[in-house]
Amino acid sequence: MAPKHGLDSFKSEQEQLAKRAKSSATPTSRSATPADPGAKVPFEVKYPNMDESMKRSAAEQELAAHADWQVSPFVAKGALREGELDQHYTVVPHVEWESMKKYNNFIIQGEVYKNDQFVFVRGENTPKDKDTEGQPKDFWVARILQVRAKNAQNVYALIAWMYWPEELPPPGIKQKDMESRDSGKRTYHGGHELVASNYMEVLDVLSFAGKADVYHWLEEDDNLSHKLYWRQTFNRKTQALSKLREHCICGGYFNPEKTMFICDNTECKVWLHKECIIDDILSKTYSRLIEGESGTPDTKTNGIARTNGKKTKGKNRHKGLFTATIKDDGDGAPIAIIKDLRPGADPKTWEEAIKCPKCSTELQ
Repeated sequence: MAPKHGLDSFKSEQEQLAKRAKSSATPTSRSATPADPGAKVPFEVKYPNMDESMKRSAAEQELAAHADWQVSPFVAKGALREGELDQHYTVVPHVEWESMKKYNNFIIQGEVYKNDQFVFVRGENTPKDKDTEGQPKDFWVARILQVRAKNAQNVYALIAWMYWPEELPPPGIKQKDMESRDSGKRTYHGGHELVASNYMEVLDVLSFAGKADVYHWLEEDDNLSHKLYWRQTFNRKTQALSKLREHCICGGYFNPEKTMFICDNTECKVWLHKECIIDDILSKTYSRLIEGESGTPDTKTNGIARTNGKKTKGKNRHKGLFTATIKDDGDGAPIAIIKDLRPGADPKTWEEAIKCPKCSTELQ
């Protein structure tokens, strides 16, 4: 048995995030502001229709005529196709944008920033006295794609946004792993996790609050040592998240900040969610003590009959009858501690070895 151990989650992150959440339901624009609240970024990113076979307005044709091709720096391991985040874009007004000189780096308060670096960005509601060492979710995170400048006082960066999972819009079709109906965050998203996107924007570099150390996690190393990471992408056009590697008997995913257990059987080697193991234990306990080995009611077990003599069906049929926890001190095999909640049950609590729900091999 080898449990996976991840990072400790941030305290009160959801609470902090809610205080500065965008009013928009979709992540189209973060509307980040430079240090001067009165200043406005004079550029906007448009995504032109490049299909010449379709009827386009003069304005659409103008956008297409000045479009550039952006190869996304984000390639998710579970991408449906190569280059799925690559896209055409046009910065408007294009004359002013194209007239500015490109730079590979720039300096803010003595700190050198370069293309392709991740940065923290101050939003309109970011507390001015906050630094990036405390609550990273007080800030937005972006990746610098390109830098242009009119002069030393007017420096602009074309960026691709990263999103905290809480900021993603909810999917059009309800998913079983959604944390709430108002957010695109899933149960497998960790508190340190970011989602890469192909939403682009032009920012005044004075809105940058510092460099961000963001790690591309390929789900190959079990223990994450990086504070911030991304493994999944969000496609602007399809509004879909990239696929992840499936685990467990439930076909779900891995949250690196929660413990999972691996089956030691070389023919199996499945990673198992703690919750799924407990549910399997409780289901088997219910079958053994309530239904009996034949699958029919066993009213003689502990001399206790089932409520109203009715057979309970469904995943939670053991609810209110039994509970289970897993004792794992790291020195030996994990042990299940089962408690019988029925009146008069004897014994009330006992320990059992844990077996893999898939192959029945005892976890070691």
